[in-house]
Amino acid sequence: MSLSESASSQVQAILEAAETSAAAIKREAEAEAERIRSAARETQQADVSGLLEMVAKLREDLDGLEARVKAVAKEDAPAPKVAAPETAKTTRAPKAPPAPPKDEETAEGARLIALNMALSGEPREATDKYLAENFDLSDREALLDEVYASIEG
Repeated sequence: MSLSESASSQVQAILEAAETSAAAIKREAEAEAERIRSAARETQQADVSGLLEMVAKLREDLDGLEARVKAVAKEDAPAPKVAAPETAKTTRAPKAPPAPPKDEETAEGARLIALNMALSGEPREATDKYLAENFDLSDREALLDEVYASIEG
């Protein structure tokens, strides 16, 4: 056997060994990939099963809450009133709600203006002067105390 034949034979043996090794590595990699995919599928199935259980539990809880709300609504619902037939004598115009006393309206308007002035940075004296000139208040000092205390605290 010549030197070239011997070298060729050795190269051929090395090449075959490399191909065999590559095939073995490929099989191992494919097997590992399949194990990873299988584990991922199992994890995904477990996650989905857990989610489905949670959804079923939430639906059950929601149904229970809905039933309780309906029961409470039935308990709290007033019995329907049976009205007497209306006649010309029984039909009246609806009463207007009583108007708040004029003093309360004035005091609330003054309080709102004082609060606005205080929040705008007006000094207490300027607000007091404005209220004295524009409102007839029974206790302007108390109103100013309340307004300025509320923005300082």
